[in-house]
Amino acid sequence: MIKKNIIDRQKKPCYQPGFFLFYSYLTIILYLVIILLSGCVATTYEIAELKSDLAQLRTQLNQMQKNQADLSASIDSLNTNMTTLTEKLDDNKARMSLLAQRMDDIQANLTQRMDILTEKMAGSAPEITPTPTDMFQLAYSDYSKGKYDLAIVGFRAYMDKYPGTELATKSQYYLSDSYFNKKEYTTALIEFDKLISKYPHSEFILTAKYKEALCLIELGKITDAKKILENIVKYHPNTPEAEQSKNKLKSIITP
Repeated sequence: MIKKNIIDRQKKPCYQPGFFLFYSYLTIILYLVIILLSGCVATTYEIAELKSDLAQLRTQLNQMQKNQADLSASIDSLNTNMTTLTEKLDDNKARMSLLAQRMDDIQANLTQRMDILTEKMAGSAPEITPTPTDMFQLAYSDYSKGKYDLAIVGFRAYMDKYPGTELATKSQYYLSDSYFNKKEYTTALIEFDKLISKYPHSEFILTAKYKEALCLIELGKITDAKKILENIVKYHPNTPEAEQSKNKLKSIITP
């Protein structure tokens, strides 16, 4: 009866290799104990064979534990390398953005100097205009202070004068958000949609989509808002916007 129980246990499936080796190891030990307790007379060859099986299982179990430890160490090392790589990529992205802004300023300065030279040669008074960065910073300063009407004027002027520059996408976002903060949700929705259409690779894309959903909620278009929020959660699960979208989905009720 005891032998039958042991055989039945051996037939049960086990999906973890380490547990299987341990279970096999325990089974052989129990088998030896059963032989001794039942009074069976085992031959020297059988005992030696069982001891050999035990030794092999012990070796395999030790190797499995070592492999698991090595794998864990490799995963930790990979995570560390990925974190370092992500930080370097973010740093390079920031540097490239700053470099692009400086190039925009240099180009604007050269253009302005040429215009000044032309005006001087014509005998008229030259007009001094700010660099793209200065122009953006002025508008952003108004935005930061809650002076959204002035910020809107500044960001629009920037995009009219420097539409293809590095700060154009930021200007479009803060312009859209200025309307949002003024609770002009219809206009904000239009401006956020412009950002998504004109600058599909912008760093503000997900935030703009989330803000679009908020505009739709305020305008009573709950079903459309839910679709946007659900798409953010589905396709961008590990982002702050996804977490915000989950919370917002819990709080809205479909009429």
